[in-house]
Amino acid sequence: MSRATSSLIAAALVGQLLGLLGWIDPLFVPLVLLGPVITGAVGAARHTSYPWIAVLWCSAGLNMIWTDWVVNHEDVVFHLALSVIMPLLAGVGFAAVTLANRTRRPA
Repeated sequence: MSRATSSLIAAALVGQLLGLLGWIDPLFVPLVLLGPVITGAVGAARHTSYPWIAVLWCSAGLNMIWTDWVVNHEDVVFHLALSVIMPLLAGVGFAAVTLANRTRRPA
């Protein structure tokens, strides 16, 4: 197995653990709205690849899908939408830092 594949599998596993935090009601909204943007920005600052961050947040959303379906049998479509939106929000944070770094570099 290649290093890139192992890294993405690790991101998916961490995402499964991260998704469990969605069960803590006071953390849910900051987790799904701010968490991706912040991790995307920090990831860009630390030169982490965006696919790793996207897999992390997509996996967290998939965890929310299956755990909510198993426990409550509801909100599957909502969590499916989060599985798409959270990686996109991470991309916003990632792009903002990447663009800021490019504009600060001397020509």
